[in-house]
Amino acid sequence: MIIGLGCLAHDHILATETTWEAGKGRVVHTETRFGGNVRNALAAVASLDHPAAYLGSVGLSASSDEAMADLAAHGISADFIERVEGADPVMSRITVTAGGERYVAFDDSTLATTPLPGEALVDAALSVADAVLVDACVAPPGTLQVIERARNLGVPVVLDAERDPSSSVLALVDAADHLVIPLGFGATLTGASTPVDIAAGLWNERRSSVVLTDGIRGCHAWESRELHVHVSAFEVTAVDTTGCGDAFHGAYAWSLVNGGALRERVRIASAAAAVLAALPAGAKRMPSREAIESLAAE
Repeated sequence: MIIGLGCLAHDHILATETTWEAGKGRVVHTETRFGGNVRNALAAVASLDHPAAYLGSVGLSASSDEAMADLAAHGISADFIERVEGADPVMSRITVTAGGERYVAFDDSTLATTPLPGEALVDAALSVADAVLVDACVAPPGTLQVIERARNLGVPVVLDAERDPSSSVLALVDAADHLVIPLGFGATLTGASTPVDIAAGLWNERRSSVVLTDGIRGCHAWESRELHVHVSAFEVTAVDTTGCGDAFHGAYAWSLVNGGALRERVRIASAAAAVLAALPAGAKRMPSREAIESLAAE
């Protein structure tokens, strides 16, 4: 089972017919759905027919009840969720432009009242974990200890981080063995400008891989300081890129626990992101295993 730590989000989507450069445009689609980096990653895991579970606290409000129903609808187990007053989903409004690009505006004030579940639930989750997915930027206090416990048990940790280079986030970045982050954030963390130098700055003696994603330019990955692979992005007509990086993380973790070599892991992950980006507006945001494997095989 792949376990995820992060947050849940209640997303309000507004899609327009034009690009950002146009300055304005007609609304062509609106939608309300649930998201969050780890939730989206776990949905990708579930779509690949692998057990997935969310480890976290969820509130008692109607919105939290809907979030729980959403997890069930997407095949994500709630066995390691603790219901806690105030631990409600992050609220976000997402504008999607023609071509699938998006801007996310969010209110994450509920994270202050969203603790890590009790130790018994953490122990239970780690006892069945094949891998742990972590969103470093929203993970609750105590996540570093969960990562260390997972590492000591030999459970791989795939970590996502994309903003907020605070000391707490940096500690999580350092602790994870599989670091999968955007190239631009890697440049922010290291002060380097090339993929090779960024990866070198992120490497440490406990690292198993560093993957730097770069949108339509594909991604770079290392399994040591020397072993470097580059995988080009798949060419698809993007409709909505929301959650594509999350699907990448989920599919990467799935391939990892199923024995995929580095290039295969990155290729499957890239295919999952591309399939998600091309889904039509209003479709259930789960890239199917058949579509992922078909695209990856091209």
